[in-house]
Amino acid sequence: MSEETVQPAPETTGRTENDRRMFGRLRNIRSACQYLQGRIAEVLKESAAMSAKQRRDHIADVLDHAVLHRIDHKIEAQLRAIETIFDVDATELEWGSDEVTSIELTWAEIKESLASAIAAAGNAEQQFKPVQDDLDRIVYCCASLTLSPRINDALQNLRVGQPLDIEFEFGEEFPQNLDLRKRLILELAQEAAVLEGGVVDADQGVVYKVASTRRGQIMSLWRLIAFLLLGLLLPLALAFGGKALPNWPFKVGSVYSLVANYLLILLGSGAHFAIEALKAAKQQTRPNFQALTDWVLWVHVREAKIFRGIAYIWVGYLLLTFGIPGLSWSTAFFAGYSIDSVTEVFLGRFEATVATQTKLLTKP
Repeated sequence: MSEETVQPAPETTGRTENDRRMFGRLRNIRSACQYLQGRIAEVLKESAAMSAKQRRDHIADVLDHAVLHRIDHKIEAQLRAIETIFDVDATELEWGSDEVTSIELTWAEIKESLASAIAAAGNAEQQFKPVQDDLDRIVYCCASLTLSPRINDALQNLRVGQPLDIEFEFGEEFPQNLDLRKRLILELAQEAAVLEGGVVDADQGVVYKVASTRRGQIMSLWRLIAFLLLGLLLPLALAFGGKALPNWPFKVGSVYSLVANYLLILLGSGAHFAIEALKAAKQQTRPNFQALTDWVLWVHVREAKIFRGIAYIWVGYLLLTFGIPGLSWSTAFFAGYSIDSVTEVFLGRFEATVATQTKLLTKP
């Protein structure tokens, strides 16, 4: 194999050529280990019903010297290439030397354990379990070092606020052990600065695309405020509707109470959100994306969902205003606090009324 020409990493904040080489080499190692994991799992499944001698012969035939030599050659070549990069790039050496050393030593241990497991093959699953566990550790190490750049590449194809499902997108690159899979996501949440334009929600297992600048994130707040102010047109339209519609139930003089009720419903909804945010923060036992940790970013990521929620509040406000004449301030506030359930109740009544009126209109 010819030596790869490498150059010291330039002093830039972006991904260097040696970064890309490192990530590629590590992914090659991870892929080779997962290939071996698959071959072992396959041969164990095939030989489960065989006798001890048949099982030993079958395993030795499938995992023969040629197969293992190809995998070993691939992994050792990547490790040598990484050492070459380390020799000329101190930044890469400082960044990944401990993990690469762990991979190298674990792979040497795997080769010894694998030879013993193939020769024994008595209780095959028990003999190969240490090998599979060690392979999983190498897969974890490689994924831990390469996952963030993979996510950064994927985020470039998303719109702001769109979630990236980590398991769905990169699950095939993860170790089989569930605890190690969860740890990979928690590592991302712990060191969120490695993501460029993304924020991790560990509980949901997703990364949200965010604006790259704080100014872009704050713009979501201004749009939200404008949307809330737009809702003031509703009480104004109700108060002045009598100017155009006969027998309209509201008078111009009720404009102040209509506006006050709208603001109280908003205040109740805001109080509900604040209490839920405090409860979520109190229950948090690990790094995660919560409203109280960065409320500007939280609003920015959930901008579309918040707009839909405000529109739902508008519907609730209209239904309450028409359904409860003379709505008191306390009723308006607590209705806003439970706006989802209240709106569902009044929507049910509204649909029943529509059905009744429709029957009357279509009655011959």
